[in-house]
Order: sequence, then structure tokens, then C-alpha cells
Amino acid sequence: MRTYRHTGTKKWIAATLAFGVAFGGTWIAPDLGSTAHAASAQPAGWNTAERMALAKTLAMADKAADDFYSDPGNARYLAVRTASDKARTLLLDANPSPSKLNASRSALDSALTAYIEDYIRDSSILERQTFQTARMLSASTGTAPGMYPQEAADAMMIVITEAQAVAYDPNASVEQFREAYRKYIEGSAVLRDRMNVDRSERLTALNAQRQAAEQSALGAAGSRDVEKWLNDFRAQANEMESVLTGASGALSLDAAARNVQTAYDCLVEGVQLDSELNEARKLLDSPKGIRSGQYPSSAVGELRKVINKHALTLSRTSTQAQLQDARTSLAEAVAQFRSTLNP
Repeated sequence: MRTYRHTGTKKWIAATLAFGVAFGGTWIAPDLGSTAHAASAQPAGWNTAERMALAKTLAMADKAADDFYSDPGNARYLAVRTASDKARTLLLDANPSPSKLNASRSALDSALTAYIEDYIRDSSILERQTFQTARMLSASTGTAPGMYPQEAADAMMIVITEAQAVAYDPNASVEQFREAYRKYIEGSAVLRDRMNVDRSERLTALNAQRQAAEQSALGAAGSRDVEKWLNDFRAQANEMESVLTGASGALSLDAAARNVQTAYDCLVEGVQLDSELNEARKLLDSPKGIRSGQYPSSAVGELRKVINKHALTLSRTSTQAQLQDARTSLAEAVAQFRSTLNP
């Protein structure tokens, strides 16, 4: 293994932070409930220029989020986060159009540029991050899964050397710091894409998740809504398998894995909601009237409205969070209905 040397080390040894896993920050694995499931279709695959360009820009935004203070109230931060979330939602689509992918990448790139302009005001972030990345590469270059091939590490060190030349130039301008930083996070995205991955292990885990999904859906056999969610999962799982058995890099695999997990989580919630709706429908046959042991007709009507509302949630393209909210609302409606029983 090569040991990489870099300039300016003595300035940062005392202030070094633990680097962690590259691109493992706030946005690389967002709350899966915040994105919608994909429509059932044969996936177009990840090896399109537009899709890969968006995945790369997302990786750059994730790296920038690692570097900067993520202030929930900061408009620049929120703009990048919003654009990132929209991009991930689009990538859940099995067949996104090239024009939509390009528009999403352009919006995210504009937000990222404004974000960099707001935070890069001197050489400090550029200097610190290049030092940390160089140190990480010294311990993470090799052939094992999770490490980086030697040629990828060498290419990244060229990017780091060029960035540090700007960072330590006393005559460099703020604009040059920003340009160097952008090249640095772009190089980091390329590095992340080339990380070694144990594809056979990932495929084994995917097949285990497939079995779990099929088993989960068995309890709702015959439900068209559950079948829809199951087909969504199958489509995403097939796409991930194509990524695993092809030549796509780690960025495509990360995105495909996130899509599979999102579809799986929606399937699980959908199965639960389907079961709970069926149980709630049985209550509609409860005795109605004003006598003891009967339910007011108005209470039955209110429960029917809630059931119909959340049946639509189950049948439509919904997020995991929306399905969870529907289950909570339904449970509350059932509890309210039971409380109206005439004594």
C-alpha cells in the first residue's frame, strides 16, 4: 500500500476530525418514508448518461453536506436538501425521462453552487478536507470490499494535490477556493463510485430480502393493492440485480439499494394497512341503533368515510410515511367508533 504525503500537514494534525465513511452523511440515506415508491414497470437501467450524471451530482451534494454545518434554518442548506430529495424521488421512477433527469440535475447543481458560494469564504474547509481525505486514502487503498483501487486513489491524490496548491497559495482568491473545492467534491464522487464492492454478498442479501417480501405478501393474497406494492418491489429488486451483475459502480448500487429498501418498506406498510382495513370493514356490520349493544348510525358512517379514505391511500402511489399515517389515523378512527357503543 502506498503512503500518500500532502502539504500543510502540520497545520491540521491537532484539529483533525475522524473522517468516517465517504458520502455516509445526512443525505446519502434519507428517511425512506420521505420518498414515493416507483410505478410498476420494467426498469430502464442505471447505465444512462442522464441518470448517472444525476447520481454523481447527488454524491457531490452529499459530500458538501458532510463538510459544512447543516443548519436546518439555513436557506442554502434547505435548497440543496430539497433538490436532493426531489432527485431521489425521481430516481425511484423505473423509467424517468432524460429531460426530467437533466432538469433535476440542473436544479440540484444550481443549489449546490449557491451553497458553496455561501460557505467557502477562505481556504480553511478546502485545506481541512483534502488533508482528511488524503489520510483516509492511506488506510483505505486495496482490493477488499469498502476500500479503493490503487488507480482510483492515485487519481484522487492528483485532485487533492491540485486543490492544496490553491489552498496554500497566498495570492489565491475566494473564487479560486470555490472552484478548487468543487473539483475536489467532484473527484470525491468519482472515487466513491469506484469503491470495491462484494457483489456476491450483496446479491445474497438481495435474494433474502426477496424471500421476505414474498412471504410478507402471502398474508394478503388476492389483494390487488398488495400485489401492486409487491410488483413495485420486484421491479426495483430486478434493477438492483442488473446493477450487481453488470459493470455499474458503487453510486448506482447505492441508489438501487435505496430504491429496493424503499419499495420493501412500502410493501410491509401496505400489507399491514390492507389487513387493518379488512378488520375495520368488519365493524361496519355491527348492530346499529339506539339500544344497548348497538352503535349509532352516524358512527358507522364516520368509520366508513375513514376506511374509504385510507383505502385510496393504499391503492395510490403513496410514500411509506403516508401509509404509516393512514394506519395511525385508521386505528384512531376504530378506537373512536368502539367508544360510541351504547351502554
